[in-house]
Order: sequence, then structure tokens, then C-alpha cells
Amino acid sequence: MDADCWFDSDKVAGPQMTAFKREARWRQHRWAVDELSVSGFGTHAGRRTQPDVAPDEVQNGTKLREMDAKAGSNFLTPSIHAIARARVEDKQEHETIDATRLYRDLLSSMPMAFNLFGQASLPQHEDARQRLATLFGVNVSPPSDVVFEWSPGRRSTKYTRDRTAFDLALRLGDPAGPRTVIGIEAKYHEHCARETMPSAWNPEAVRRHEAQSDFLVAIAERSGAFKPGWQQRVLGTELRQIWRDHLLALSMREHPELWTRQTRYVLIYPGRNVSFRDAVESYAQILVEADTSFQAFTIESVLEAAFDDDDPAQGDFRRRYLW
Repeated sequence: MDADCWFDSDKVAGPQMTAFKREARWRQHRWAVDELSVSGFGTHAGRRTQPDVAPDEVQNGTKLREMDAKAGSNFLTPSIHAIARARVEDKQEHETIDATRLYRDLLSSMPMAFNLFGQASLPQHEDARQRLATLFGVNVSPPSDVVFEWSPGRRSTKYTRDRTAFDLALRLGDPAGPRTVIGIEAKYHEHCARETMPSAWNPEAVRRHEAQSDFLVAIAERSGAFKPGWQQRVLGTELRQIWRDHLLALSMREHPELWTRQTRYVLIYPGRNVSFRDAVESYAQILVEADTSFQAFTIESVLEAAFDDDDPAQGDFRRRYLW
């Protein structure tokens, strides 16, 4: 309790997932205290109880203060901090990157993605990117690069017509194209939950949501990736979140002049995250057997490919995120 790490919001998805979420929060707090010597923490907004009154600020042992955030404390190395800063400064159209969460939230999967793949994104680490490509079942000759919070075109009707983006993309092959893209979504403390639906009191929002769903369903049907009856198991369920990200990769395959048929979507998560473990097993069951557009890996299995064996950041990552 004194660490400000006990929140009702972590009690979800059964006792095993609740235990993981609570320990992950505690471990992130202890990392900051023991490894970074952080002595004070920030806050998050509490629950709003009155529409015209700002909610109280709640002490949170996994939120860095501004001074520690500016120092790059949320990143394993100065070079990864520099990569994150460069990405925030490189504004992209219709992007939704949350710089506050990136710099200040110890528990967020966004800084975790930078900490896991940041070194591999450096130009001189072509070998690391090729190891990742091999892990994900893709064989494409260099060059390659890694870009964070990336979409081929947010809100573009060529793709998913919304602001969906990959946490990072491993782009392989000649930049003149067509390129193979492995779009990666990284999960850590989150559980797989249903998306918030628009209220029936806002019929215009309901109409937009239904029209967008119809647009996405058409992409799914054209792809040939799904078994008959898939809609009942996805739409309106917790699998819709995974489905929407998957569709971004599938929509890219519709443009062979730009992206190859090896383009795919990869979801990664900690082995202890039973919510996403179960979700990816359920999602795989709705895909045709020959499908190669969706894959899932534990972070533990990715770690071996993302880092060099002698990289000290590998040990730091394991201690911080995997214990």
C-alpha cells in the first residue's frame, strides 16, 4: 500500500491474470526504486464523479515524475531514450502516440516495445533484424529497418480507414518496393478486453461505428484468411482488438506493388499474461490452416532474437519485465 501500487483496476480476468498484473506493477515500481534510485513518483487522474469537477489526482508508484521522465529513466539505455525522443519529434499524420505515457508510465507496453526493439532498430544492427525476420518465418534479403508507432496510411481508404497503427514495424527488402512488413503489437500488463462501443444515445456515433465495421468486414472477407462463421466469434467480443490490428496487415497485402504477400501481423506478450495467451489461441482457431498473416510469440522467445547474447541490456530487460 505504501508503494501506491494496489489498484482495483488490476483485478480483472480471473485470479491468475490479476496476480500477474499486480506483480508486474510492483516489479516495475521496485525497478525504479532499486535500479534507478527514484525516490518519488507521480499520479494519475482518479475517477470522475461529477461532470463539471475535475477528478482528484491519485498517487501512483508506477508513474515517473517529470524530472525522471525527462532524464530518460523509462528506457534501458541512453541510445533507446534517444530513439524514443526522435520518434516523438517525427510527427506523422493522424498519429495517436502518447508522449506522456511513453516517458512517464513504467508499466506501459509502449516504452517496453522501445526497450525490446530499440537496439535492433539502430542502422548497424542488420543482423538482429535478420534474426527477428527468421523467427517470424520471413526470408528477405537486406536492407531492413525498424520503425515505431507506424502505419502505411492512417485513415486511408487503401488500408483500414482508421488510425490503427503497429507498435512497431520491421520492414524488409529494397525500399523501392515492394517490401515485406512484419507489423508487431506488443502487450505487457494489459488484458484482452472488449472495445468500448458507442452509446445508443449517440446515433451518429453508432452509425459511424457500424459503417466502419462493414468496411473492415469487407477486408476480412476479401483476404480469405478466416473460416466460415468467424464474425460471430470476433465482432462484439474481446477478439475484435486483435482482429483490427491483423486487418491492417491484410489490407496491405491488397497492394502488391507496395507490400509483399509475406507481410504479416505478429502479437507478442509475456508468457505469464494468460489473458492474451488464451486470446491468441482462440483467434488462431478462426483462421484457415494455411494462413500466414497472423502469428503470436511470447516476449521470452522474441528476446533471444532481439538482442545479442553479450548485450547487457538483455539482462536488464529480463530483470525489469520478466523477473
